[in-house]
Amino acid sequence: MKRHLLVNAVCAALAFPSLALPSLAIAQNKDEVTELNKVTVTGSLIPRSQVETASPVFSITAQDIQRRGFKDVYDVLRSQPMATGSVQDGQFSGGFTAGAKSLSLLGLDPGFTLVLIDGRPMADYPLLYNGQSNFVDLASVPVGMVERIDVAPGNQSSIYGSSAIAGVVNIILKKHIDGVQMNYRMGTYDGGGGNNQRFQLTGGSTLGKADIVWGLQLNNQDPIYGYQRRDFDSTSDNPDPTLRYGSRIALHNTPTTYIDPGAANCDALGPLFNGSVQYDNRANRGNFCSSRTEPGYASILNKERSASGYANLTYAFNDNTEGYATLLLNRTKVEVNGGSRFWQTSSDTGGLFYNQDSQQLEGYQRIFAPEEAGSPTFNNDRQTADSYNIAAGIKGGLGASNWTYDAYYARAEYRIDSRQQWPLADRIEDFFREQFLGAPQGDFSGYPIYSPNDANFYRALTPAQYRSFNDEIRTKSRTWTQNVNLQLTNTELFSLPAGAVGVAGVLQAGNQYWENPTDQRVIAGDFYQLTGTQGSGKRENWAAAFETRVPILSTLTANLSGRFDDYKNQGGGSDSKFTYKAALEFRPTDALLFRGNYATAFKAPDMAFTFAGDSGFFQGVNDYYRCALEEPGVPIADCTYAGTSIQGRRAGNPELQSITAKSFGYGVVWSPSARFSVNADYYNIKIDQKVSDLSTDNLLQTESACRLGSLDISSPTCVDALSRIDRTAADAPVPNRLSNIRINPVNISNEEISGVLSKATYNLATESWGLFVFDAQYNLTLKHESQQFPQDPVRDLLSEPFFSSEFRSIVNASVTWQKDAWTTTLFGQRNGRTPNFVAQQSTDGYAVEGARKVGAWTTLNATLDYAVNDDISLTATVNNLADTRPPRDRTYTSYPYYNIFNYTGYGRSYMLELNWRFGAH
Repeated sequence: MKRHLLVNAVCAALAFPSLALPSLAIAQNKDEVTELNKVTVTGSLIPRSQVETASPVFSITAQDIQRRGFKDVYDVLRSQPMATGSVQDGQFSGGFTAGAKSLSLLGLDPGFTLVLIDGRPMADYPLLYNGQSNFVDLASVPVGMVERIDVAPGNQSSIYGSSAIAGVVNIILKKHIDGVQMNYRMGTYDGGGGNNQRFQLTGGSTLGKADIVWGLQLNNQDPIYGYQRRDFDSTSDNPDPTLRYGSRIALHNTPTTYIDPGAANCDALGPLFNGSVQYDNRANRGNFCSSRTEPGYASILNKERSASGYANLTYAFNDNTEGYATLLLNRTKVEVNGGSRFWQTSSDTGGLFYNQDSQQLEGYQRIFAPEEAGSPTFNNDRQTADSYNIAAGIKGGLGASNWTYDAYYARAEYRIDSRQQWPLADRIEDFFREQFLGAPQGDFSGYPIYSPNDANFYRALTPAQYRSFNDEIRTKSRTWTQNVNLQLTNTELFSLPAGAVGVAGVLQAGNQYWENPTDQRVIAGDFYQLTGTQGSGKRENWAAAFETRVPILSTLTANLSGRFDDYKNQGGGSDSKFTYKAALEFRPTDALLFRGNYATAFKAPDMAFTFAGDSGFFQGVNDYYRCALEEPGVPIADCTYAGTSIQGRRAGNPELQSITAKSFGYGVVWSPSARFSVNADYYNIKIDQKVSDLSTDNLLQTESACRLGSLDISSPTCVDALSRIDRTAADAPVPNRLSNIRINPVNISNEEISGVLSKATYNLATESWGLFVFDAQYNLTLKHESQQFPQDPVRDLLSEPFFSSEFRSIVNASVTWQKDAWTTTLFGQRNGRTPNFVAQQSTDGYAVEGARKVGAWTTLNATLDYAVNDDISLTATVNNLADTRPPRDRTYTSYPYYNIFNYTGYGRSYMLELNWRFGAH
């Protein structure tokens, strides 16, 4: 039977990656027909010749990664048009997971994407995204060991189980290398900092019946600090001229104004922050001692050192049986500087105390400089991350039948040892009492009374003094997942007039574990203005799955898969789910494919949502009860107790049920020749029973209604709300002050997203000008809606920027030109418009004065490769060729004056690379 042109075109680069680059030996004068071997495609259990099937899969090969200038796996996946959501990475150096790199596929939560290595799940990152949920760290996978990366959008639970809601990312590691390859790359950034080096050594050989592939990768990356970028090296870059004052290094204030320190006191602190402390003024507030460069001392790119090792061994026992084992190891040392430490008087009373001498409420604030700490890196969060992925199994045929089997054990583990210096609350309070505040002299209406020596406040600390009130926080966290797996497959169970029926079945059993035992002094509040998360737990699970592929007609093929998953939490709580997927492929001609699919999916509640222990958080809330009690009739926005800062407590919920989802999609693939292919697919995903924390705002509104009699105070609703909220007594010095609120996660939210994905490729071979390869991908989100709580309205996340700043559209394209020994690639990406800062600050969104969208962001990467001979090549790469900065937003008045969750402020970078092969046959 003649091979379909459609399949030939889209499979060539995947089935024979050597045809893609650097040799690019593609048929030049006519459409040649190639019979492809059957391979297992991501999203299916049954091997097949067609890569383009009923569900779209987007692949990025190792050659694509190199030619487009991508530095690592995270860089690769963030460049995909499907990666539309905002994420936290090293730029958010004050966040919970600054040492990790995550992905938001289709604008959904990072935990809704299942990340696999060779079809087997990776372990979660032990620390929690946004302090709440689990996700996979993409930084732990060495790019030098990657053969290709497949991305299958939409529900995939019927094949892979939990978490495959937004889609699946399958990282395929190299299984064959001819000889030994050495690669060395060095790079730097135009604006300074970030110098980096990478060394890779990979090889492969056949020893009798054994075939081994191995690899080593070493990485070194220097940090980038904010002060190294001209666009945000100081607060003088604030787009609002009225806000171009410095950080309050030393501040003496009343509740409404600043108390003038005098220029001489600021001069005493002048050498701090590299000599940038000055006598400054804030309009309508007054004078103070500031540094305009202080925010820039936080890192925006981490310091990293990593080493990775890889080995893959196969052994042919006979013609029908093969054993295999895979090991991937990684150690990464990361240092993150989240910014300066600070101190203020009486944080329990809003930073205010009663000054016995001036007879008024006052406050002091002090920000500590690197010179006082003794080193710019003293406060760094130092993390050592160790991870491994192992698998060992045996596969082969069952006698002379068409049945094959694959039985294996797999385990992945991730450990983090984190160390960080932080002020202890008692020590720092004692220090400043001795330094200038003096002993407390009672209280005045709930505010402590002091008689401070103001002159002693404006003194720089010695490193010994600063370190005297600091202590090390050390936490060792880990996660692991493991399972045993048996798969049986028959690609020709029996024949129908239109072709053979294929089937596959899977049995799986395993467990997973999460442990985040935060230093108990953090949980207890012993460290100054710091809280954290903690918890641990184990979950058992088993699953059974099947897939069948039925050729109904010569032009129509059906695919049906289903999977039953059952899990049980250690200590209580369990659930089970059956998920399925039905899909059709219709090929009216050799060049045309119409496809459609409907699927269900589920996600077991995150280990952290389930097993989180008693943990703390800080939040600004509206105190509805106190506003109604003390300021009746005043609008909540104008009430004194709106935006009250509180410390709350949070714990997990072992009785959470699974998150469920449904998705459907349809599309078309057209490939009139082996050189050209284009496809477009519509997707729709609807998620129910998402896990969210109870709303503090709703609880406080309910509590107010209960206390004021609008709701029956003895009702279950009121009993629950009142049990979660603590206040001072009515006769306390500060009566009815909100002191604590307790929440936990519940199954309550819903979400829906839809859009269109498309891709086009074209290869043009000429006799005189060489070979040209064109590629383009596009994603347009048509709808993204969310409802967090049943009483909330459905929010349109594409038009209500208070709730999301995601990209609605992303397009990228590349053109590669090869002639003789030279190959060059130009890769460009355009990220569509997003809301400006002021639009994100209010639920009124674009109705607020000045709210609008910022411009699109377009970046270009260029590579030039020269093959010195068959074994040696040199590559030069410039990323962000035009040094394009994040879109200008004149309303973004928060440092670093751009949306760090959408854009990067690193600027243009350069890399030089040497690749040398030894012993290739």
